[in-house]
Amino acid sequence: MPRLVSLSRAAKLVGLSRGALQKRIHDLELQSFEGQVDLDDIEKMFPDVEIEDNHIIEDLEKIVEQALKRAHGAKLAKLLAPDSYTLAARLHSITKEHAHAKSQVKELIGLLSDVQTQISDLSKTSDTPIFFEDLNNFINDSIDKIQVPILKPAPLLEKDNLLRVMAAQVHIKNTGHEFFVDGSTTILEAGLSTGLAMNYGCSNGNCGKCKAKLISGEIKKTRPHDFVFSESEKLQNYFLCCSNTAITDIEIDAEEAGSEKDIPTQTISAKVKKATRISDDVLILNLKTPRTKRLRFIAGQNVILSRGDLAPLELPIASCPCDDMNIQFHIPQSDAPFSAYAYEEIKNSDSIHIKGPTGSFILDENSDNAIIFIAFDTGYAPINSLIEHAVTLEHAEFIHLYWVHTGEKPYMHNQCHAWEDALDNFKYQHVQYNDPTDTEQLTDIFNSLINEYSDFSDKNIYICGAKKMVKKTQEILLDHNADKKLMKHQSL
Repeated sequence: MPRLVSLSRAAKLVGLSRGALQKRIHDLELQSFEGQVDLDDIEKMFPDVEIEDNHIIEDLEKIVEQALKRAHGAKLAKLLAPDSYTLAARLHSITKEHAHAKSQVKELIGLLSDVQTQISDLSKTSDTPIFFEDLNNFINDSIDKIQVPILKPAPLLEKDNLLRVMAAQVHIKNTGHEFFVDGSTTILEAGLSTGLAMNYGCSNGNCGKCKAKLISGEIKKTRPHDFVFSESEKLQNYFLCCSNTAITDIEIDAEEAGSEKDIPTQTISAKVKKATRISDDVLILNLKTPRTKRLRFIAGQNVILSRGDLAPLELPIASCPCDDMNIQFHIPQSDAPFSAYAYEEIKNSDSIHIKGPTGSFILDENSDNAIIFIAFDTGYAPINSLIEHAVTLEHAEFIHLYWVHTGEKPYMHNQCHAWEDALDNFKYQHVQYNDPTDTEQLTDIFNSLINEYSDFSDKNIYICGAKKMVKKTQEILLDHNADKKLMKHQSL
């Protein structure tokens, strides 16, 4: 009897990306069944995956930590243990499945025994008793094989059962997206942390924008909410993602933003969490939004920052939407009043007003082409957001960051190197240029990138920087077969 698991769960069990398993399916190395794979096939493909009984928890935590590391860059997070009610419910669910499976095996063995009796009776009157003897031996061997998993469970099955105890999986039926919920984390928080643009408003149980329909599985309310469902919605099992956690694996229908047009304009008052001058001409500003009024945005978008009578300043968001309470900006030193305030006067806990988001410099999530990111100086800011988002979603087959910079090295050089070291599908290159106003030097600057790729026609390319630099870069790449439809740009 095949044990089918989702592609996301299989990837977590063997410590690979979902994309790596998808590639094996595409290459016909692995068979899929409506988006699921057979655990036995996975075990045959990865025979070295083993678990020592006394290291199951530690191994599982490493798997989840790696997943969270992908979702949050270099920040590691410990797996949160479920509460006693959740733990009991998950164990009960697995126990029921186990009892049902044992009952099926027992019935199957009984059926085979009945067949053996019939074969024995037939062999007594047959002219070919050897045939029936061979058939009987075959059935005996089959019974032995059926009983082996009961006596000695497969390592991946053990790991999968333990993962189901520690974290529940959410499958969004209408979009096909999947993610895991651990501890008492709400379904909304878990979905956002994995990079999904789930619909929400207040995230506090008042507006009802995060409502979803429960198709199967069990959920539990973790906080009260003021939003009132209609009787019809109650009968259809609607609930609020911001106020509930998953007890068992669940399937839901939930709204997600399909494009930047689905994200509403918001006005939020945030507090300065930290302002760090990372180089002579770049300041990293970290803002914290209220828990009940976070900033909803798509990676790569811009917002307008303002304070008091200072002229507003539009800046790209540099952080991932997976952490919508902590928003980061890379502010270049300039004559803009807001920039002067940030460099000279800013203090922790200062109030900053955020309005937005705007812009369409966002990932094409319908394409799994290799991605080339090209940044000029602080044009890296929105690209940082895009990279974090792409890594969180395990979106691209390959990511190449090409950072063109003034000064000795890029201001976030160490972080980019850390990504390259940690991710098998990430490459980081940087090249220095002396005169930001001289576009003619770009032909030489892009030589190494052009030499690496004989053809740019199948690459998704994202470019951000000064307007004339972006324009010249587009011209150079189009001369080398880049597809204009696969090229996005933003000018600063």
